[in-house]
Amino acid sequence: MYEGPIIDGHTHPMLDPAGQIVAVPHPPQAYRAIVSGSQVRRAAAITIAHQDDLARTRARNSAVLRLAEDSGGFFFPVCSVHPADGLSALREIDRVAAAGAAWLKLHPNTQHFDVAGPEVLPVVRAAAARGLPLLFDAYSPWDANQPGKFADLAAAVPEARLILAHAHGPGFPQLLVYDVLARYPGWARNVWIDISVTGPMLAGGPFAEQFAWVLRKVGIDRVVFGSDYPVDDPLAAIRGVAELGFTDAEQAAILHDNAAALLVKEGPPRPGQAEQAR
Repeated sequence: MYEGPIIDGHTHPMLDPAGQIVAVPHPPQAYRAIVSGSQVRRAAAITIAHQDDLARTRARNSAVLRLAEDSGGFFFPVCSVHPADGLSALREIDRVAAAGAAWLKLHPNTQHFDVAGPEVLPVVRAAAARGLPLLFDAYSPWDANQPGKFADLAAAVPEARLILAHAHGPGFPQLLVYDVLARYPGWARNVWIDISVTGPMLAGGPFAEQFAWVLRKVGIDRVVFGSDYPVDDPLAAIRGVAELGFTDAEQAAILHDNAAALLVKEGPPRPGQAEQAR
């Protein structure tokens, strides 16, 4: 197994009682206790915005920003807006970008929006203009067309950096569209694949080799690790990367290097925008 530093790009530390998503409370210190002594050096702290509750959205975004500061940079803040909040969402993107947000999180299932909805494009463009990659939940058993919608979104905003969490789940072979698109000179290769949940689920099973093959076709430089804590155990998720059959060099890219590159802001800095320590 790879023995270098690890960045966990997908965790949900519980910052208030309403943020509990499993039976047992999962505050940030619980995550840190689990990974203590491991190679994990940084971890995402994700929040998800609710529609028409701007005060709550701001409070939760401020909470992950504070957690990043209070943890000395161990956690990096993944803020959120709801696309249906329109201009208010765009103003909140301005605020969190200036305050030091690392990524932006959108969740079509939890937030109940269509990836192809007209309200999504302005949010993606605004985040891209401020150097914020967008981490999308990208597995929906209720929308068979969602993989194509993500490809369309990436093509519509080539300057955006889209991270597709969960690799389309059991529909992971549809990721091969990015191998096809990469053959065309106009394709920006602006899509990354977060293997949380799907990686550990397939590791050691009959689909492990196929999953690794598909990810190699997309490009190992576009694959990032996430544990989806507390849904999955972060240490088991790390072991799953090796169990998928990746080489040491591939594990280094997946477990650290690709996420580290996504934590670098792109574009000119905005007035008052805090730079992230990498």
